[in-house]
Amino acid sequence: MKKNYLFYGVLAATVTFVTACGSNATTETDSQPVAGASTEASAEDTAVNTDNELTPELEKIDIEGLETKSLLDVDVDSLVKLGDYKGITVEAKKTEVTDQDVEDALNSTYSANPEMLEVTDRAIEEGDTANIDYEGKYADTKEAFQGGTAQGYDLAIGSGQFIDGFEDGLIGVKKGETVDLNLTFPENYGSADLAGKDVIFTVTVNSIKAPAQEPSDDWAKGLGIDGVTNLEELKAHMKEDLENEAEESYNDEVRNAAVEIVVGNATVEELPEELYNRYFVMIYKSVESYIQQLQAAYGVQVSVEEYVQNIMQSNGLSGEPKDYLSDIADQQSKRCLVLQTIANKEGIEITDDVINEYVQKDYDTYFYQAYESIDAYKETFDPEDYREQIMADKVADFIVENAQVVEPQ
Repeated sequence: MKKNYLFYGVLAATVTFVTACGSNATTETDSQPVAGASTEASAEDTAVNTDNELTPELEKIDIEGLETKSLLDVDVDSLVKLGDYKGITVEAKKTEVTDQDVEDALNSTYSANPEMLEVTDRAIEEGDTANIDYEGKYADTKEAFQGGTAQGYDLAIGSGQFIDGFEDGLIGVKKGETVDLNLTFPENYGSADLAGKDVIFTVTVNSIKAPAQEPSDDWAKGLGIDGVTNLEELKAHMKEDLENEAEESYNDEVRNAAVEIVVGNATVEELPEELYNRYFVMIYKSVESYIQQLQAAYGVQVSVEEYVQNIMQSNGLSGEPKDYLSDIADQQSKRCLVLQTIANKEGIEITDDVINEYVQKDYDTYFYQAYESIDAYKETFDPEDYREQIMADKVADFIVENAQVVEPQ
């Protein structure tokens, strides 16, 4: 939702945490239910790698009762000694979008959503999409089980959506044919009624489709992109998108580097414990919120401490999750102190009207479906989170406007 030029991806690329100095960040996860014959969602699909061995007994991080203060509650000018923040030199290089980049983007898009052509002269092969009717029954009682029946289901052969043996059992079957698949559900299957059970799936193949070798003008037009009616127009559209992404990435790189240089030039004489607590709680709750989304989407059961330790192990780090989060909170606190001090010195003030404009925009863009009114949305956050976020944006803009940006030698 917001640029993360101040808060680096120290926990996981899959999580967007506190950006700048506020806590208004969103994390999106996608989940797609599969038919009753599907396997359980893998933890690898959720950014939680359960192959790593977690410490059996992790110390629970307790954030209850921590006293907090915001930037406006402390005398930041007495706590920070600014160094150079105007006229600094920032090195950053723009990425040029090549024709190969466009071709790669086209190939990636087509691979994910190819044009499917009906096949009538052969049987099912791996990579085909078969439209099927199926009914699943217990092998011993021949009674149909719940969730095991569907009509007109499009199944990509080789996708692994269904239990082992289902998709392989359809290879070699022709359109109009019906087969019985004698299979066994995994012992650890999510439904106790099916775990380890022998079943029979009766499957009828209604049609077979296979991806065309190359994208066509009709495929490009069918994507529904405004102004795109053929492949050449699609390539032009993709090139424009790639150039916009490159420009945004470059601007973020400049802002990140500029802010870090300025923070590095400053000295924080003292870090108030209550301010540190504020950012520690923010970070903890951000991780907690993300994990709740994982649980809702995939059924993943993991604590904040386990998740953080997993990320640490993935990055070759040792120690306790609490210490890891503490280091991040410490960096974030100092960064925000420096930015607020510059804002004070340069007269960069964020009014209530400005905050309300940002809140309204976020509500209209992201949250209008989740909350019955903007007032209901406002009850979920501290306005100071928004003020800090906007302040950090404005100060970063000021630093960049007064910096010299050069390409690395």
